[in-house]
Amino acid sequence: MNKKENRGIMYKTYTIEKSLKHHVIEWAATTLSVVGALLNAKLNIFGFYLFIIANLLWMSFSWKHKHWGLLVMNLIFLALNIYGIYTWTSQLT
Repeated sequence: MNKKENRGIMYKTYTIEKSLKHHVIEWAATTLSVVGALLNAKLNIFGFYLFIIANLLWMSFSWKHKHWGLLVMNLIFLALNIYGIYTWTSQLT
């Protein structure tokens, strides 16, 4: 497609250039998310804490690479994980 062609107002191309740091953040967040899910499946509260760390990593990754949907999703997951810790600890008392 010719660069001078108009692709429409909703079309925008982003070139994603990932450094080693961004690859490490992406894979650390992925690993922590999977381990957090396993811990929660085993009814271990530490899964929520791993999810919070993973959410923060995903949010930094998505902010850098302009993945706005991923950013919003992880903001919501962060709030849900904080709520999960709150309800878990309030059941213990």
